[in-house]
Amino acid sequence: MATLQDLYGVARRLIMEIRRGLEELEGAEARGIIQTSTSLSRDMHAKLRELQKISHQIESQWRILVVQENSSKRDLWKRKVEQVVEECDQIRVSLERFKSRETRRQAEERDRVELMQRVTSDDEFRLLVNQYDAEAGAKMSLQRSGGMVDDLLAHGASVLGALGEQKERLKGAQHKMLDLLNSIGVSASLLRVIDRRQRMDAMLVYGGMVFTVLLLLFVWMFFGGKKK
Repeated sequence: MATLQDLYGVARRLIMEIRRGLEELEGAEARGIIQTSTSLSRDMHAKLRELQKISHQIESQWRILVVQENSSKRDLWKRKVEQVVEECDQIRVSLERFKSRETRRQAEERDRVELMQRVTSDDEFRLLVNQYDAEAGAKMSLQRSGGMVDDLLAHGASVLGALGEQKERLKGAQHKMLDLLNSIGVSASLLRVIDRRQRMDAMLVYGGMVFTVLLLLFVWMFFGGKKK
């Protein structure tokens, strides 16, 4: 039966070999060497399984040592055993992450091959391109329509603001005119005619405001429905 010291030496050797292998895996992955990285990954997983087996043996041997040896030696081996277990877990996590990236890369490669197999002629390829162009054109058209709606709404808001200002100016002009006519002694009937004309002008202003609001509402509903 191997001693604790022997098992620890084997574990350290495996840890160093696996870490060197991980560095090579990362380099092969960065350079896009798929076959090499896949072969290395299998080798690293095999060594990891061996390391995990030895790690369990080390823990079992250490439990026996706890009973037999003094406290200072127990503490020394406790730190060594914990270090082996911790590094074993770190290596396992690193290999799992690489395996996940490798699986995703293989799935993307299968999708690419399947797509290339489906596009077997120039006509089919042009059809796919035309479909993409049509979708892109529809998206751009919707964006332009949305911009037009926004511009119309902004213009309508400015028109309503201008109408409001015009209303206030008309009120002020009306009061000034009435005061002026009163001061020069214009008859009451003429004042009533002027007042009636002012009310008609105010109705036209309000009517124009209502028509503008309805027009903007119609434009918003028409283009907004198309945008959805």
